[in-house]
Amino acid sequence: MKKLSVALMVAIFTIFTIHLTTESQTAKADSFQVYGGTQVKRLPRGTRMELKAAESVTTAEALRGHTFSAVLTNNLKLEKQLVLPAGTLVRGNIQEVKKAGRLSRSGVLYLNFDHVVTPSGRQLPIKAGLCSNFKLTKEGAITTGGNYGYALKQTWDKSTDIVKDTTQWGLNAGPELFTGGQYVLTPIAAVGGTLAAGGYLIVDSIADLFRKGDEVIINYGQPFDILLLEPLDVPVY
Repeated sequence: MKKLSVALMVAIFTIFTIHLTTESQTAKADSFQVYGGTQVKRLPRGTRMELKAAESVTTAEALRGHTFSAVLTNNLKLEKQLVLPAGTLVRGNIQEVKKAGRLSRSGVLYLNFDHVVTPSGRQLPIKAGLCSNFKLTKEGAITTGGNYGYALKQTWDKSTDIVKDTTQWGLNAGPELFTGGQYVLTPIAAVGGTLAAGGYLIVDSIADLFRKGDEVIINYGQPFDILLLEPLDVPVY
């Protein structure tokens, strides 16, 4: 009976040890894999890649399907090991283009990042999205934010600035003319500013109907960031 208990304990200990070893190897495999003798590091989802444009792109000229490229500007490391060095090429294509139009509508540019070219020349497919340095729509497209409502708000803000500036001028200039002059000059300046602002608001809001919006422009060398939307396995040597 005693020998049976010892044998049972040995069996349980062996199974437990095998289970721990398997778990350890699985956890290690998630971050470090080996395929055909080549070591592979996995950059996790959410990794930020700092890029700069390798060419200029604008909604005025770009067409759907056109390719573009950018260059990685930061070293990406895992466990102090270099995975992707600065200078790595990131390529993609124009998914959709909306040129700027009347009613102050801005251009809209949809970019698709599809692969990374490693220093060894391997092309690795990626799924990534823009995350900074641009004004983005809810769908993740680049825009300048322009539309008639936005243009009208800017016109309104400029109109209120005219009233504020003329009123402030009356407050400052009045005392210089005569004692208590601000009490006379300020209301006159405020009324004049209001009339001028009203005229500006009417004229410019009509002009906004016919004014063309701004095109999206990505200049050569312009920095921007993307985030990996799916893990990326990178062979390392």
